Amino acid sequence: MNIWNNLKIKLAKSISAHQNEGVDLSNYRNLLFYYILLFLLILSPISIIPGFIYSIELPEIKNLIYVCVGLFIILVAIGFLRKLSINTRKLIFIFSIFIVTWYTFFALKIEGPGIIYIFVLVIVSSLIHSARCAYYLLAADTIIILLIGLNLELNYISIDIGNIESSAAWLSLASNPIFLGVTIVVCIDLIFRKLEKIIQQLKNLNEQVKSDNQQLKTTQITLRDKNEELNKFAHTIAHDLKEPLRSMQSFAHLTISKYSDTLPDQAQEFLSHIKTSSVRMATLLDSLLEYAQIGSEKKTSSFHVKDIIEELKKDLNILIKENNAIIKHVDNLPEIIGYEIEFKQLMQNLISNAIKFKDINTKVEVNISVEEDAKNWKFKICDNGIGIDEKHQEKIFSIFHRLHKDKFPGTGLGLANCKKIVEMHNGNIWVESQLGKGSCFNFTISKDYA
Repeated sequence: MNIWNNLKIKLAKSISAHQNEGVDLSNYRNLLFYYILLFLLILSPISIIPGFIYSIELPEIKNLIYVCVGLFIILVAIGFLRKLSINTRKLIFIFSIFIVTWYTFFALKIEGPGIIYIFVLVIVSSLIHSARCAYYLLAADTIIILLIGLNLELNYISIDIGNIESSAAWLSLASNPIFLGVTIVVCIDLIFRKLEKIIQQLKNLNEQVKSDNQQLKTTQITLRDKNEELNKFAHTIAHDLKEPLRSMQSFAHLTISKYSDTLPDQAQEFLSHIKTSSVRMATLLDSLLEYAQIGSEKKTSSFHVKDIIEELKKDLNILIKENNAIIKHVDNLPEIIGYEIEFKQLMQNLISNAIKFKDINTKVEVNISVEEDAKNWKFKICDNGIGIDEKHQEKIFSIFHRLHKDKFPGTGLGLANCKKIVEMHNGNIWVESQLGKGSCFNFTISKDYA
């Protein structure tokens, strides 16, 4: 077993030293040549031994034994002489087998098998080298066959090729493998040309994929840097604007308090608007800062969704009691891996919205359920509130987009935060709703995003 492995390794090193870079049809031809050479080196000595024994009874085949030994030596040289190129090895191999095949044909006078061996060599040469090489062999075989037929007709040289005595019989016998060889070589050549095109197309496709992947990586790095830059910008702006807003609030409050008796009612109203607007602006900045900070410290952990819901019931206890709301959930809420703080914020926003946008004539009820497939957890939070018009169902996830500015307080960032958190988990979020019939917010959390 070790001898076999060592032979394979040494022969592979010798052959692969002259391999072309990359993957093309020539590499497969070389691989086929490697295996043919490998098995011939192993089997040739085994086949020579019975020949030596048989030559004791038939001395006339000793020359054939010598030819076989010589061929084995040539095979060893082809396999292990490192200075030979792969193409030279193939040509020496094909030429050597060609000579031995015709010698065997004349020495043993076996016209049937001899012709078959010649035909096989043509096919092998088209597989390991090229169709052109096979055509040259076919031409050489045709010339030899015609010369033998001509000699049978004119009897120039005494050649005994068995029981065939007429040139017509000989040509009838020998022409069939030639025609068959031409047909098969043509077919092999066509197939190889098609394979060559396919391999080239695959190489081009792989290069395109590599280029696209590299471009995608570059784009992702650029996008990541821009997102970090944008988050820092939003953080800086939110902090820097808070100070002048606090000053506006303070001066408006002081002015109203100190000069309330002397200021006209309209001036006090204007100052009140300034104070209210500055408070709202500060709230918006806080919301913007919160949006920018989502996912800034990504740390995944394993947590139970049921525990998150129970915590939110306590956190939202006042809101739930004020609206006499009922929060229900299925028993099979899963344990998932994700960003626990952000996931809690996601659930809090959706539950709060379900309570806030209630139908005043209906008791608030929120139902939380979950489904599982091979790749995702699909959560659904349904309410019996006022619902959302179909034309607004995509816009509500945009930043600062508010549908009911006059009726309900808010900054318009709640659902934008939800969308950002879901996308952090490689999921999607969407709503199913009809006006006056409540809404169902659906979102998915990937199982393998981490």
